[in-house]
Amino acid sequence: MAKFWSSSLFFLSFVLVTLFGNLPNVKTDILDDVCPKTINPPLCFQVLQNDPYVYKGDIHSLLSIVLSIAQDNTTSTYNLVQSILQQPIKDPNMKDQLIDCLKNYKYVSDNLESCNDLFRIANYRKISFLASAAMYESLACIQGFKDVPPQLKQLNKVVQEFSDLSAIIAYDLD
Repeated sequence: MAKFWSSSLFFLSFVLVTLFGNLPNVKTDILDDVCPKTINPPLCFQVLQNDPYVYKGDIHSLLSIVLSIAQDNTTSTYNLVQSILQQPIKDPNMKDQLIDCLKNYKYVSDNLESCNDLFRIANYRKISFLASAAMYESLACIQGFKDVPPQLKQLNKVVQEFSDLSAIIAYDLD
């Protein structure tokens, strides 16, 4: 009988170690699954791998975090464009492009704000659509420039990445 129990305990221990000893790291699995699908995987990993909420969260909380990052950077980009427009600009094409960019970023902001509202009701399909639209609006902002102001270029890339990432996560959730 003792031999039965010892072999049963060995088998149970083996099963538990196999099942629980190899549990995936949630943070790594989420990012390993999502970041490679984005337009800039290294940026995705760089920003999110050290975020403590990503480590503790699941794919739903990741979407909330990513939407928040996209919205924060959208606000920063909009404010940057406004501040550039308040400076004297000699090139009329540059001024026109900045005005168009400001309009683009108003749409980006509206789309991402709607995404946050849709997140509360779990309408992931529409989040994916609106986040994609936000990404394309941010892309449209810089396409008419001969020389994109460096700060605008940098912030715009972050908005593009995290709008795209929001769209990908929401699509995966749908």
